[in-house]
Amino acid sequence: MGDKSVKRLWIAVTVILVLLVAGCAGVGSKSGGSSPTIPPENAGVVVTVTPATAAVRAGSTQTFAAAVTGKTNTSVAWSINAVPGGNATTGTIDATGLYTAPVNLPTPNTITVTATSAADNTKTGNSGVTLENPVPVLTSVSPSTIAPGSFSLTLNGSGFIRTSAVTFGGQTLAATFVSATELQAVGTATAAQVGSVPVVVQNPDPGAAASFSLMATVVGGESPVSAAAAVRFLEQSTFGPTPELVSQVQQIGFAPFLETQLAAPASTYPTPLSTDTDLTKVQSQFWINAVNDGDQLRQRVAFALNEIWVVSENKVSDPTGYTNYMLALTNDALGNYYDVMKDVTLTPAMGHFLDMVNNDKPATGQHANENFARESMQLFTLGLNLLNPDGTSQLDSSGNPIPTYTQNDVMALGRAFTGWTYPTEPGQTLQKHNPSYYGGPMVAFESNHDTGAKTFLGQPLAAGETAEQELDAALTIIFNHANLPPFVAQQLIEKLVTSNPSPAYVSRVAAAFASGKFQSYGTGKRGDMQATVAAILLDPEARRGDSSTTAVATDGKLREPVVMMTSIARAFHATTDGSGFTYWSGNLSQDLFNAGSVFNFFPPTNPIAGTTLNGPEFAIFNTSTTLARINFLNSIVYGTISSGTTVDLTPVINAGTPDQMADWLNTLFLHGTMSSQMKSSIVTALRALSATDTKDQAKAAIYLVTASSQYQVQR
Repeated sequence: MGDKSVKRLWIAVTVILVLLVAGCAGVGSKSGGSSPTIPPENAGVVVTVTPATAAVRAGSTQTFAAAVTGKTNTSVAWSINAVPGGNATTGTIDATGLYTAPVNLPTPNTITVTATSAADNTKTGNSGVTLENPVPVLTSVSPSTIAPGSFSLTLNGSGFIRTSAVTFGGQTLAATFVSATELQAVGTATAAQVGSVPVVVQNPDPGAAASFSLMATVVGGESPVSAAAAVRFLEQSTFGPTPELVSQVQQIGFAPFLETQLAAPASTYPTPLSTDTDLTKVQSQFWINAVNDGDQLRQRVAFALNEIWVVSENKVSDPTGYTNYMLALTNDALGNYYDVMKDVTLTPAMGHFLDMVNNDKPATGQHANENFARESMQLFTLGLNLLNPDGTSQLDSSGNPIPTYTQNDVMALGRAFTGWTYPTEPGQTLQKHNPSYYGGPMVAFESNHDTGAKTFLGQPLAAGETAEQELDAALTIIFNHANLPPFVAQQLIEKLVTSNPSPAYVSRVAAAFASGKFQSYGTGKRGDMQATVAAILLDPEARRGDSSTTAVATDGKLREPVVMMTSIARAFHATTDGSGFTYWSGNLSQDLFNAGSVFNFFPPTNPIAGTTLNGPEFAIFNTSTTLARINFLNSIVYGTISSGTTVDLTPVINAGTPDQMADWLNTLFLHGTMSSQMKSSIVTALRALSATDTKDQAKAAIYLVTASSQYQVQR
């Protein structure tokens, strides 16, 4: 190596040594040393959070403040348990330090609120927080008056949690959490509790607290109505009993309950969107209304009318058309039968289904369309044969039924119903055959109406009448016909109460229809539906099964699928968007709104095989539908019928022992008629399951009771 190279190497080594010495000098400062990552100006930063500790109730808020010293930048970032801003489990905190506790307490119920200096993220301040249950607030108890015996309460307020307890006069009830603002509770009131009884909601530790009490009143003496009678009455007048309605009927009686139902606001169907192309939403809304809405009597009667005045999806799939048809039935269900006749006749849905829409005035020697004319008499109003006031057929001298009408009557009525077309679309002009449109009642194109004189059911229809005038005249003749009261009475009794009413029962209801009056019900005008329905439900023959001592074996009816499904959903406080039910109704051969023909899913007269009894619903009861019923019950109890439908089985789960579960179900589903053999079999089956798995026991009990023939036949 040359002299120059040696010299350059010596210089480089010298420089390195100088740098190393300088670095060592920097480390060895007078203060004893500090972190090289912290600038000297941040060395004194201190963060303090106030309050240093806090107790916060679930769902409440707490404001925290952070003081930063040693730095002009005093801003901080907040976190909960090291999670910036927190989360739903531990609570959240915003940039201002406002903390919101979670609704349900986490485990453990302690958290740490941290403020981190923006100037130095290694500098933090903390606050320890203990989370406690909220203070419950009770604002209402319904019903507020109950009779001795089993009852169900709905409690409204705030601060309710899943472990909230409900006491009734100091007695702890079986409580079900619905939401932070609603609890359901069931229990038994005794005669010793007659008078005012305090109801209290208690939340447990941590932070145990009780609401102020509200008073429920236990009425003295025996209930006006037994639980068994209340259940039977509700089976006939609603889409199914609920514990709350049973308590209400027991408390106030049949007639006052009817009054509340007659005054209840009518449920409705929303106007379809332009993008809706089928009946899916209309069908779903039917189930939503039937399961949830308060106007149960109106809906049940409207559904019965839907089964008499049939329009089917197999021809009418326009959602607006079917919506307006269902609204007509719903609005008129507790009005007057004449309004049912006229309003449904003029719905484009019925007009299209039975060909009255665009029914042209016939040319000489031709006939008008007779489809609606024939079916409206045969199926909707009069029936094929002349009837006595008790619904039995009038017979000629040879013992044969006498026809109600002739072919000439059908032809005359077909002519009377000419000239009607679809409603005129907005912005368009009325024409002989308006394009298909369902946004209102049908309208008359007068020059297409047959104005000639006619004779109908032995009465004249004068020449020169407008389409509207002749429609009213023809419907009035039908409305005043002697067949109408017993025909309607028989049909509605079968759909609400029993498939085999006695002639005397039919006669009494027909008299109420004809007079428009039954006890205090009705306007005194023929066809009053309130008088008719009250006469059906309050008749001694309807009520004779309320006590086992007066029950008659041939009374009752097979539960039709639609009513069976809604009844079970209602009993267990289902929440639903309506989906799932339509699919299952199809499996059970009662595909909602999609009857195979104008004759409905089953006829009003259908002999039960091997008997002399009538059983309309048995027309769709066979091996396939029997299995489908069982499969539906299995799905709704053990699984789900759709993602949009849930049921709450906790009342049975909380009922107690297998014996008590069977008793609870016996009351609500069988109105106390469960045979001793059936109960013994069910209890034995439940005891074979794990005694600690009360949920599994409850599901088995519900499945076995609802699948039984004792439930499937409404007695």
